[in-house]
Amino acid sequence: MSEENTAAGTQVLVVDDSRVIRVAARKILKQEFEVLEAGDGEAAWDALQQNPGIALVISDLSMPYLNGMGLLKRIREAEDKRLANLPVIIVTGAEDDEDAKSSAFAAGASDFLSKPFDSVQLLAHTRSHIKLATTETRLEQTATAIETEPTVDLLTGLLNQRSFTDRGHQELAYAIRHRSELGLVFIDVDAFDEAFIKYGKPAGEAILKIFTRIIQDSIRAEDTAGRVGLARFGLVLPSANAVGARKLAVRICTQIASRTFKIGNDTLRLTASAGVITPLIRRDTRFEELLEQAQRLLGRAQHSGGNRVLFDQGTAAADEREAVVAEAGDDTAGDEAAAQSETPPASTAEHPPAMAAPEPEPQPEPATEPEPAPTLEQALQRLRHSGEAAVAPHLPGLIRELLPLLEAWQRRQDGSLDEALERIRASLDTSDP
Repeated sequence: MSEENTAAGTQVLVVDDSRVIRVAARKILKQEFEVLEAGDGEAAWDALQQNPGIALVISDLSMPYLNGMGLLKRIREAEDKRLANLPVIIVTGAEDDEDAKSSAFAAGASDFLSKPFDSVQLLAHTRSHIKLATTETRLEQTATAIETEPTVDLLTGLLNQRSFTDRGHQELAYAIRHRSELGLVFIDVDAFDEAFIKYGKPAGEAILKIFTRIIQDSIRAEDTAGRVGLARFGLVLPSANAVGARKLAVRICTQIASRTFKIGNDTLRLTASAGVITPLIRRDTRFEELLEQAQRLLGRAQHSGGNRVLFDQGTAAADEREAVVAEAGDDTAGDEAAAQSETPPASTAEHPPAMAAPEPEPQPEPATEPEPAPTLEQALQRLRHSGEAAVAPHLPGLIRELLPLLEAWQRRQDGSLDEALERIRASLDTSDP
């Protein structure tokens, strides 16, 4: 079936409280798509229930009754899988700041358009997302038909999304019980959907298999890897501290960026972005919250241009976590040499591979940032798990934090600790640079 026939009759829902914007969008799209309109999020939600043929939603952010973020949240949380996976393009105006855009992206927005949009831009984005959604639906239907092992992704051999989440719950329960650390990493290949659409399924699958090998060669035996999206991978890292988790993510992204692929007459190079968290584990920590934090960081990394790693050092409160998020940026060269390139597996005779990965180019050594000082609670966790060496560089600062407590106790002990406190202060003075 041709792309034209596939698009014919495809419904697109345009949601905006401005009738002028809706009319403009309808005039641009009506030659190729059936355009439905809604003036706010509530009306759009009703239209989605009544029209199962809607293949794409284009929604403004600022609207009465139910705004674009509220509509996006309903769609992504819908029990109906068709709705939950529906591509949603968010239209932003001058009044929408970067935080609003980042929040929409992290909540599951598929793409962004800015007002005023022109006909070429709107048509190109609409065509691309409808074609991608159609392709993903066909891939999912094929995988479902031949799937024999429900816990494993058939293409990569990694855990699928459900099994990955189940394993994450188990590792978190272990970390809580044993008061150990836990890292969570989400890695997504930047702009992979565009390459998938341009070069087709055989090339896309071959690339994903190579990237899977990079991940498998980089992680430890006790780590868990899963494929949780089209080109998105998740890692659960038991007993991993902030520095180790970040270095692993940087190393994987570096190796992905170092690969080049020859596809016909084209040379393709892809990059990857990652979100890394190493949270402070408490008895009430929930794995769903950790997933949201990691995916939010990944969304911000990609929305900032991709080819970067954003990481959370791990602190006690959610607002503090946001405050200490730092960007690795160009610090994407790993501390190990990239694995040798491999030729993608042969495809069927109908689709010759015509694709090989040459030796990666050497990457510059990154300038490393000093490790941030742990909190007292984190230091105790590290001391129990890894011994004195894990906290030795931070001991003077940690003891200084404890001094006010020791002094308060000393006052209740009638000064019996004066001599000991003086020795501690003298030792701290001599340790200062």
